[in-house]
Amino acid sequence: MSAPVPNGRPAVVTGAARGIGLAVAARLAAQGAPLLLVDRDAPGLLESARLCRKAGAPVEMLVADLRDRASPSRIADAARRAYGGVAVLINNAGIEFRGDIQAHDDDTWDRVLDVNLSAAFRLTRALADDLADAPGGAIVNLASVAIVGFAGQAAYDASKGGLATLTRSLAVELGPRGVRANAVAPGFIDTQMLRDTPDLAGMAERFARTLPAGRLGTAAEVASAVAWLASPRASYVTGHTLFVDGGWMRR
Repeated sequence: MSAPVPNGRPAVVTGAARGIGLAVAARLAAQGAPLLLVDRDAPGLLESARLCRKAGAPVEMLVADLRDRASPSRIADAARRAYGGVAVLINNAGIEFRGDIQAHDDDTWDRVLDVNLSAAFRLTRALADDLADAPGGAIVNLASVAIVGFAGQAAYDASKGGLATLTRSLAVELGPRGVRANAVAPGFIDTQMLRDTPDLAGMAERFARTLPAGRLGTAAEVASAVAWLASPRASYVTGHTLFVDGGWMRR
């Protein structure tokens, strides 16, 4: 027997152990959403769950590598056991690789595309019926300004561009079933991942000063956009990619 559906709209958040994923989880928790947090980083996931529980939201965790083809079924089963289903899916998990095209061997290309794009497709496929059964089912995919294409990150850019296109396809296909699909495309966001790459962080800070906003963004600002798109307040928004980039894409 499935668990009773709790108050709030149950949400699955992948890549929830840190950065934007943690900020999204914390924002949804503050709004009372029951959460299933997914990441391969077990210690980070424990800390994320602790922070989200402080907001009073029910929180379950699942340590999973999204490259594992069994992960979507495990996640779907965990959400059904905990909450009877899921109303919101946040496909946030992602990895980066930087190097010229010659450095992109087949394993690198496959790894980045598998985590950033294929895993989102597989998880959406596994949870599509649950989302359709939930009033106001919503998908939010984390894309990137990288969808425009940059040198030295072919796999990452292709994966994020594919995710934006997948979002539009899902909006068309799942819309008649009552499910909305949108994406958020962050620009340079001040996260630990950025700080861990000093050369990139320095370049990002210099570039950010040229933007209309004049600064780097924060994970909390991205989370606000994600939470809005996932909520009934955005009930007439679907198939859209929202750039949270300080004005980068103003042209």
